[in-house]
Amino acid sequence: MFKKSWQLTIFIILISLSAIVQFSLISAWSGLLGQINLGLLTLIFALFFFSFRITIFLVLLFGFWFDLMTFKFFGFYTISLFATAFLGYWILKNWLTNRSLYSFLALIFIATTFYNLFSALLLYFTAAEKSWFFIGQVDFWLALVYQLSWNLLAAILLFHLATSLIKKLNPFFLEKKTIL
Repeated sequence: MFKKSWQLTIFIILISLSAIVQFSLISAWSGLLGQINLGLLTLIFALFFFSFRITIFLVLLFGFWFDLMTFKFFGFYTISLFATAFLGYWILKNWLTNRSLYSFLALIFIATTFYNLFSALLLYFTAAEKSWFFIGQVDFWLALVYQLSWNLLAAILLFHLATSLIKKLNPFFLEKKTIL
């Protein structure tokens, strides 16, 4: 019992710190560096390497912190991250049968694209100003390309880091150990 509560406390602190770093530091950077999305990257990493239950808990934490710190309506990031988590889980269970680097890259690509499109559509339907991001806004597409580039690069590095830390990757995935 003590071990589980300790793991949960560490998990909450790490996710909260990364959400605060994302919002206060990374989002303040301009250009290419400002397009790193730690919340989305952590969500996809948790979905791929851990269980769906951990991913949902992560979505709740990141969504709470992001919603608390933005001027968008409360629940905007939680809804976007939930939709992305459910789509990613569905793709992971139905389409991507193995746990390879290529599956991880495909999941990152699809989830990042869906997250950005879903967030833009959600913002379009809830905002007072209606401007189509598909037609006239080059910034949306440029930000999507930058975010895809960062997420795919981070996916390659994180996947190789995870495989080097775990001596044998197959028993890790077959046992399905739960952290929480």
